[in-house]
Amino acid sequence: MTARPAMDGLRIAEKGVELLCAPGLHAPTTAYARALNQAVWQERDAVSLAERLEPFKAEFLAAARSSLT
Repeated sequence: MTARPAMDGLRIAEKGVELLCAPGLHAPTTAYARALNQAVWQERDAVSLAERLEPFKAEFLAAARSSLT
């Protein structure tokens, strides 16, 4: 099994967020999706996957929470 089906699902979910949510979520959603995509396709290095993704996830979640208020 390859990562391609999961990445296709991620792109679909990203577009769903873009269509259904506040405009302020577009940039953090795209940045988080790109970081996830790079994590899947790039070679591993000394930095853990969680460390690489955390800033993007945190920005996305902060924007999502802000859009709910």
